[in-house]
Amino acid sequence: MVLWRVAIVFVIHWSFPLNNLALSFRDRFNQRGVLSDLDEAIDLHQATLALCPPGHPRRSNSLNNLALSLRDRFDQRGVLSDLDEAIGLHRATLALCPPGHSDQSSSLNNLAISLRHRFNQKGVLSDLNEAIDLHQAALALRPLGHSDRSQSLNNLANSLRDRFEQRGVLSDLNEAIDLHRAALALRPPGHSYRFESLNNLANGLRDKFDQGGVLSDLDEAIDLQQAALALCPPGHSY
Repeated sequence: MVLWRVAIVFVIHWSFPLNNLALSFRDRFNQRGVLSDLDEAIDLHQATLALCPPGHPRRSNSLNNLALSLRDRFDQRGVLSDLDEAIGLHRATLALCPPGHSDQSSSLNNLAISLRHRFNQKGVLSDLNEAIDLHQAALALRPLGHSDRSQSLNNLANSLRDRFEQRGVLSDLNEAIDLHRAALALRPPGHSYRFESLNNLANGLRDKFDQGGVLSDLDEAIDLQQAALALCPPGHSY
């Protein structure tokens, strides 16, 4: 009995250094872009997950970390099986984060993002519709004052704009524009994502001009694009 207890303690604690090493490899990949670092992170996350069976308190965290790394690799290589596996892992994570769980909003958001990625790859509208539902649920869990509210507003807006481009339903575009305005209001001058919100709102207004021909929409889009450009000095990645 004592040996079993020692073994259990060893397994529980061994998952921590494996997970931390995996996160460090993924961080280095994000800095340097060397794909072997990401492959190593995935191997380590898989090993960590194997040490976190159903019922383990860190299982949802391990599922999520592996899913995020697989999605990163899909973004690099475009191998759809990585994205499909990530989606399955995100679903498993969400199942472990019921209403009231502190990680539910992030789990909803992560699954939604991966489904939108798959929609962009395969064009299956049900993936996008589910992503929108999930983003709406995540936003409902991120009220005014929540640190991730602007991210949720932006993500939902982008998904609605994608659906507008597929179906041409103007209400999707109008809602996306309203959400982009709300996101921009939460990203004042100096905010690291202000450029993104300026650009996204401008793109939405330009789409609206293309539909309705209202010049004020285009004028506002130009003003926003000029403001975004001012945040991109020579040498900026955008």
